Amino acid sequence: MMDYKKLPTIDYRTFNRKSDKVQKLIRQSLQIINALGIPIDDLTERQKEKMAMAFLAVGDVKTSAGWKKIKDSNNEYSLTTREIIAYENKYFEENISSGSYDDIKRKDLSKLLLAMIVVNSKPGSNTSNPTRGYKINSEYSRIIKNYGQSDWFMQVEAFNKMHPTYAERVKEIHLKDGEHNAIQKQVIEELLPRFGYGAVLLYCGDSDNKYGLIFEKEKLTELGFSDLTQSILPDVVAYSSEKDWIYLVEAYHTSNPITPQRKLELQQILGEKADKAVFITAFENNSAYRNCSEELAWETEVWIATEPDHMIHRDGFRFMGPYGDNAFNDRLHAYIAVLRNRENLE
Repeated sequence: MMDYKKLPTIDYRTFNRKSDKVQKLIRQSLQIINALGIPIDDLTERQKEKMAMAFLAVGDVKTSAGWKKIKDSNNEYSLTTREIIAYENKYFEENISSGSYDDIKRKDLSKLLLAMIVVNSKPGSNTSNPTRGYKINSEYSRIIKNYGQSDWFMQVEAFNKMHPTYAERVKEIHLKDGEHNAIQKQVIEELLPRFGYGAVLLYCGDSDNKYGLIFEKEKLTELGFSDLTQSILPDVVAYSSEKDWIYLVEAYHTSNPITPQRKLELQQILGEKADKAVFITAFENNSAYRNCSEELAWETEVWIATEPDHMIHRDGFRFMGPYGDNAFNDRLHAYIAVLRNRENLE
């Protein structure tokens, strides 16, 4: 994370055309966001600018003197995604189309929502509900209101020790309730610890968030997932540095097992790294597995949550692992040797 004690810089055409007053306010917004634990280094210049403006809008902060009066969840004030766009156009010298409202939550507010610095006005409402607004969490407004005080950075450090940061909240993986998400949660908490060889979670889908939860963007891109959308990624992606294996897991509820077509699609995305992939379809129980067992691709794995200590190998061999690397050849030769030994004994 960049040094949050320095005002961040932005070098982008929309930002550079703005007045000094608005530029300063946006930079202050980013400084506060970064100090509260939101990483901004991996964002583009425009993404930084838009996140900062959305943060200002939901707190109704129009000037540098406005931090002391930032509005929060204790107030009636909240803005819908369309209202946020109107606010940014009016106060921050923007000209954003009202049709871009979906980008506000999906992109501009996503990290702030995951960190719970911003909360929605109607908890439990559908994500597509046009009346759902967003506001600053009152827990965070207390420290934000002190911005500018001589010891503010010391206050923030103490505050962050008492409140989970963005990274800590994300790692807790609080997926929304739902049968599909529940299977993913079991994959993370039960399958990977048993069969993952220390695998690190890179991505997890979330039925309440069509873009899922991305934990290691650079590693995903390195593996070939340049298009980080849930329609492309499997439900869970993890990587074991110990084995150099890529775990690609689909959590089956009523659809989307790893069929021959899905397996080929994932192999094409991974390219030459497909040799390191372990393809797994996870099921809630045996009944769910039986419902689609004939659809599953060969040379893949099956894991059933009700029997977490066991794997079903769709290949005839006993050992889980990639099928295109040298390790597979070693397992194949070992298996053949076992068969020959049995024949000699008989």
